[in-house]
Amino acid sequence: MERAVEFPGQGDDPVQARLFTPDEGEFGIVLVHEVYGPDPHLHEVATRFAGEGFHVLVPDLYSREGRPGPAPSEAEPAPTWSLEQIRSAVAGLPDRRAVADLDGALAFLGEQDGVDARSLAVVGFCMGGTLAFLSGCISRRVACVVDFYGGPIYRELGPNKPSQPLELALNLDRPLLAFFGEADDHIPAEHVERLRRMLESSAKSFEIHTYPDVGHGFFNHQRPGYDADAASHAWSKTLSFLREVL
Repeated sequence: MERAVEFPGQGDDPVQARLFTPDEGEFGIVLVHEVYGPDPHLHEVATRFAGEGFHVLVPDLYSREGRPGPAPSEAEPAPTWSLEQIRSAVAGLPDRRAVADLDGALAFLGEQDGVDARSLAVVGFCMGGTLAFLSGCISRRVACVVDFYGGPIYRELGPNKPSQPLELALNLDRPLLAFFGEADDHIPAEHVERLRRMLESSAKSFEIHTYPDVGHGFFNHQRPGYDADAASHAWSKTLSFLREVL
């Protein structure tokens, strides 16, 4: 079952979301969107997770100001955003507010009938992968994190991005599963290796999987970077990881 819901985010601001409920199951996932915002692909992923027995909440982190780029439509479910729109959208979303909104999403999901509040994961893609990682470093409600190609190092810092995600890795005290394409133009292999070394040196519980000749956004079948083999492997690893940890 799928329905529209609303929950209090940072400052008790209302955040719009969609809740996907399985026929049975007690584990919960907060599913964090790419820079493009919630779209048909992400709702399809939520439906797949619900089919596997997970309660899934998909928050719209653009609820306050609105989506900063073209919205999906039935005719064009994955509209093209310019590089300027993408960079502006990422820079314009305050990390602190987004992570607080995700904490509110976790609290809301944990209160739903049939959900075990001790077994909640955050799964994110692209910008959402970075925010999922940050949530795992900050929120006490998270049991584990799955990060699909979320950048650990920003191009530049600013008022909305005051710290590099990599700098918060020492605060991560729950299991992390992360996926990256080795041909990702947005996340250099050096950044992934720095993340790996940081997690290893601080004895964190983590798995990082990389895919040769695979670029950014490989899980999204509506985007040019889609890679069926990498997506299939990552999906299988994700399900196994969530069931083992939660």
